[in-house]
This record gives sequence, structure tokens and C-alpha cells, in this order.
Amino acid sequence: MPGTGAGWDSILYRAYIIGGIFVIVAIALLVGLLDPAGEGPFWIPLVFGSVTVYMAGILGYWWVKLLFTGYTEPERWVEEEGDDTPAVKALRSWSKLSEAMTVLGGDVEELEKLEKAARRPVLEWYGWTNVLTFYCLGGAWLIVLDIITPQTQRYFVMGLIGLIIFIMVRTYFLLGASIGAGEYAYLRPLGLALVEHPTLDLKRIPMMVVQGPWGLVSGGASLLAGFRHGRSVQVVVEGPRNYTMVDAHLPPFTVESREGKLVPGEDAPQAVKESLRELRKAKRWVDMELQAGPEGIVVERTPGRRQNMWLYDLWLAERLLEALEEG
Repeated sequence: MPGTGAGWDSILYRAYIIGGIFVIVAIALLVGLLDPAGEGPFWIPLVFGSVTVYMAGILGYWWVKLLFTGYTEPERWVEEEGDDTPAVKALRSWSKLSEAMTVLGGDVEELEKLEKAARRPVLEWYGWTNVLTFYCLGGAWLIVLDIITPQTQRYFVMGLIGLIIFIMVRTYFLLGASIGAGEYAYLRPLGLALVEHPTLDLKRIPMMVVQGPWGLVSGGASLLAGFRHGRSVQVVVEGPRNYTMVDAHLPPFTVESREGKLVPGEDAPQAVKESLRELRKAKRWVDMELQAGPEGIVVERTPGRRQNMWLYDLWLAERLLEALEEG
């Protein structure tokens, strides 16, 4: 699981996976060299035993991770750039940024609840994959020990097919339940929620900073709203275009993107210019424009095929607000 310090991110886990394969292959080669005819009573069980121990180690490792290890590490984000804004390294992925902004400005308890709820179907699915694994290993052992005869092997195969079909059907329902329960749930840890029946005047949004309070009077878009750091936040998602708005009282200034490089306008305060100077050119900043004024900050974006890019815009708005407050 990338970014968690578990699985392939762990040096010990990689060593176990690779080293275990080498050990199993070495045992199999040794058995082949010492007993080419395969007549020794203990050689084949030795090979199967090493495979069984190897698989049990992998399955046990993930049980420990799923049951006892949390994925959220709040302390790693509270550093470097201030009390309100996560460090630039959080921009590496949407999930990292969402977690960091939950810790700094959101609701960590809500995130932990969400992780637990999402983990329940994962645990059940993983449990059934364990059953399937040990069913196959157990059947192999029964064949090696001549407990299952060629005449009764068909019953084992029928049971295997039935178990696979059951797991596939159960997986379908587990995925459906997980998706249904998780729809828009990622917003709550951020301090936001979906407004189910918004009325939006999209023509007024880009000029919010000069036309006064946000006038939301007609339909056709999705609205996310909430409070972060004591400020009102609204995100409008309308087709390919997003508007991210944070309430504040600011001097008028603009920031534009020139092929992914954020360039402040001449009217931008020095604190804004210094804050933007630390951000390198990146694709995440393409096709966006920021305006600020007495009513706050609004970031307009046309994200193309990429979804949920408004989270990066919210991070940028909060970063600039923090820079202005400190400056």
C-alpha cells in the first residue's frame, strides 16, 4: 500500500517476499538433486511445507497491518510551513493532500471513522481470500499425503469452483456497499459537505471579487460547502469547470498560470509573491486563474480530464491567506 510504510514500501517486507522465493526455489532444487526419482517420503512435504509457511507469513503480515496499523499519521504533516497549510510535499498525490488538509484545518476524528468504515469490507474480502488460499493449500497437502484419491479429486475441484464463485459474488456486493457508503464521505474529514439542492448563478462566480457577495440563484452545478480555519469555503463543480472560493477580506490581486507556472500580478502583495516563488512549475497548476479581493479568494479552473483538482486550488488559497496573515 503506497505511502503507508506497509507492503512494498517496507524494506523488511520486500526482503521477505524476495528472500522467501529464493529459499523455496533453493529447497526445490536441492530436493531435485538429492532425490531425482522423487522416492523420498519427506522431500515433497518439505517443499510444500516451505510454501505453506511462506504464504502464511504473507497473510499474517497483512492481517496485522489491517487490524492494528492505522494509515493516518497526523504528526508528519504538522511541520515546515505553518499551522494552517500542509507542506509542499503533500502535493505529491491527491490522497496525501487530502489527509494533510484534514489534519490541518479539517476533522481527524472523522477521517479515522471513515477509515474504519472503509476497512470493514476490506477485512471481509481479505478473510475470504485467506479461505481460498488455505483451501488450495489444504487440498494440495491432502493430495501429497494421498488422503485425496484421484477418484475423489473431482469433489475438491467442485468445491474450489463453488468457493471462487461465492467470493466473486460477495466481492461484487462488498464493492457496492463500500462505494455507496463512501460517496462524498471524503468531504467530511476536510470540513466540507455536499449541498444537495444548490442554486448557483455561475455567471457571477468569476467576478465574485468585484461584484460583492456570492449570488447563488440558479441551478445546474454541484456545490460543496463548509468551514476551514474559521473561514467559509465553497467549491462549485460545473461540468469541466471548477470554482473554489474562500471567504476573507483582502486587497485586490490576481495570480495566473503560465503553462503550469504560477505568476502573481503586479498588484499582488509581497507575501504572496514570496509564497508563490517557492512553488515550482507543475501540471497541477495548468488551466487555472486566481482572483482576490474584499470578498475573499476565488480560483477558477478548467481541469480537463483530471478530476477533483479543486483540492489543490483550496490548498493554494489557504497557503496564500496564511502568508498574508503572517506577513
